Amino acid sequence: MKMPNYQSLIRPARIFFLFVFLLTACSAAPAAGQTAAQEPTKENAPPAQSVEEPTVLSPTAAAPAATEVPQQPREVPVEPTQSNFRISEVDQMEQIYIPAGDFFMGSDDSEAKLTVEGGRAYPEIPIHTVYLDGYWFDKFEVTNRQYSLCVDAGVCKKPNYVRSYTREHYYDNPEFANYPVLYVDWFMSQEYCKWAGRRLPNEAEWEKAARGDDKRKYAWGNEKVDGTRANFCDINCPKVHANPNYDDGSADTAEVGSYPAGASFYGIMDMSGNAWEWTTSKPRPYPYDATDGREDYDTNNERVWRGGPWSNGEWWTRATLRYRSVPTYWYGNLGFRCAATE
Repeated sequence: MKMPNYQSLIRPARIFFLFVFLLTACSAAPAAGQTAAQEPTKENAPPAQSVEEPTVLSPTAAAPAATEVPQQPREVPVEPTQSNFRISEVDQMEQIYIPAGDFFMGSDDSEAKLTVEGGRAYPEIPIHTVYLDGYWFDKFEVTNRQYSLCVDAGVCKKPNYVRSYTREHYYDNPEFANYPVLYVDWFMSQEYCKWAGRRLPNEAEWEKAARGDDKRKYAWGNEKVDGTRANFCDINCPKVHANPNYDDGSADTAEVGSYPAGASFYGIMDMSGNAWEWTTSKPRPYPYDATDGREDYDTNNERVWRGGPWSNGEWWTRATLRYRSVPTYWYGNLGFRCAATE
């Protein structure tokens, strides 16, 4: 019997299996490519989950809807015009008009929830809306020259010291005439503003003048402080906590208006750094309510400072920061500015 030729049978089988293999591979290739295309990449990664807006409390106005998107800080400050700018005839202080309306006061940022151990910082939370009527606000901190006008008029007392932290002669030195007056307590500040035909601002007025109505973190926006925006404790500062990463050009107070890049939306200068500033407000929890007793003229209560000084670090330059002391306190980093209703 003749044996079959196995070689002739194997050859067609090889061809058949090779054909099946190639057909399977080709049909599988698109599926693999499709799976790879669905892997997250920088370009097609799913959007990050949105963070829920903080609850907004309002003592005087309806809260914005929870879905409201916060405005971005404006890039250009309000330009002075004949209707929103004036100069005092008494002390030649430039003043800016802050229009009526709501603004966001306080903060829910993690930094705002921090406390300073052993310090006098006061809580800045929660964020809430406050309505204010229009008012005038000093563009600069009250200077040595301006304060001396009130002293020469026999109304104001001289500052408790004529020096500053690093200068032996400061208040009585013409070189520093345009620098913020220091070593004045709450009563002395009140007396000056009254003589000038104005008054001390409350802390809601101060904060709106500093940050406008767009929730900005600092007077100038949301960018971190640097040597061009504020006078704070940098490489020149004689304090042990001096930050060597910045150079604002001053070891102590600076001439008012020296940091135009740090102007607020309304064009107010030195709302961060240079000198702390007195307000009329007692340190009470938020939400702010001017009718709950915090604005009563009671001399036995502490009062709020705002603005952060030349002698403190970055954390203290935020526009929502609140500090406090008894009204008889004065020091070499504490000054003031005034406001007016009319």
